[in-house]
Amino acid sequence: MVAGFNDGGNLLAAATASRTISQPIAFLIIAGGALLGPLLAGTAVAQTVGTGIVDYTVLGILPLSSALAGGVIAVLAAYAARLPTSCSIALFSATFGSLWVLGDLGAIHRSGAAKLLLALFGSIGVGAAAGAIAYILLMRVFIRLDQRAGNRLMRLQYLTIGLQALGYGANDAEKIMGLIVAAMMIGGGGSAFVMPLWVVALAVAAFSLGMAVGGRRVARTIGGKLFAIRPLHALTFQTAAAATVLAASALGGPLSTTETTASAIIGVGAMANPRALRWQIVRELLTAWLLTAPIGFVAGVLLTLALRPFLGGR
Repeated sequence: MVAGFNDGGNLLAAATASRTISQPIAFLIIAGGALLGPLLAGTAVAQTVGTGIVDYTVLGILPLSSALAGGVIAVLAAYAARLPTSCSIALFSATFGSLWVLGDLGAIHRSGAAKLLLALFGSIGVGAAAGAIAYILLMRVFIRLDQRAGNRLMRLQYLTIGLQALGYGANDAEKIMGLIVAAMMIGGGGSAFVMPLWVVALAVAAFSLGMAVGGRRVARTIGGKLFAIRPLHALTFQTAAAATVLAASALGGPLSTTETTASAIIGVGAMANPRALRWQIVRELLTAWLLTAPIGFVAGVLLTLALRPFLGGR
């Protein structure tokens, strides 16, 4: 549900920033796309999160519980400040904090950690570059169209919003799915990493509830404060963000749709009119992303110390 506050607000902002599509319609498209994402794209990201970076099924319930609770604390702190942040950074920084307390940092899989870092930080640059390039290409198309044809082409936003939602379902939503499956395996739910349909439905339902309850608050930051977003801008960054997230999902890279979409918006704004882009908000977003890691790490440390007497562990 907490992810819905953050990622859901970001996706709502991306869908409705140009005021071409109403929030209720956008909500339905996003919820439906998020549900279809893991069903169509597979569970590569869920497996990376559940066992590929650290194998929670081996480490046990204490690091997993600390990671989840620490990640929630970091995301809620950003939500209180009305800033979107990365649930991935929050989750894994809390995990690393827990492993540091337990003396199990050697349990981190280097290849998985490298994939995580590449996906998280690479998505910022790739998202911004994709937004800028997509804007240039679409401008060349729209400049040759009359207003009526251009308005018809704007209906493609329904498709690009759906693709963004598919990307969310195949990436961010799969993180919580992977953790649920890992918890089931710890509890004796089998030795094979298998994703039940009810886990997919549960994760998407929680995301949708969070988006409905608190997503609009974050949406106001992304949707209205960076710059005045027009329909062409929205179509452009939605396309760029969707392409980036879906590509990473196919490779099993757990990136952040929040970071990717915000970066794509910044890339479009910088290309369209850099003077109109509110660079102070950009700095605030970058600061929030950077602060998420130490907040999550400290939360993971403190929660592990607090939960160790009850859940065991060294």
